Amino acid sequence: MRFHLRSTLLAMLASASLAIPAVALGYGDGTPDEQPPAEEPPCDVAELRGAAYGLCIAYCEANDCEIQPDKSACEILQRNYAKITGETLFPCDPGWGIE
Repeated sequence: MRFHLRSTLLAMLASASLAIPAVALGYGDGTPDEQPPAEEPPCDVAELRGAAYGLCIAYCEANDCEIQPDKSACEILQRNYAKITGETLFPCDPGWGIE
């Protein structure tokens, strides 16, 4: 019984020590602007709904297309957004909302 408890505690400690760096490095890493998608407001501010909101999240927050528009994924997202909304610019694009 004592050996089982000790091995369980060691396994828990090992798991925790592996998870801490992953959490610390995951916050903001992986996106070109190094800002976590959950903290980027343009799609919420624009009050988009449904598929338009999902495309906005993919374009503005997950792929950061406003700072690297040459990605093929960004072009596909733009085409689909235009089909749904009739708009050519996403809320995060420079010039959005200027008439």
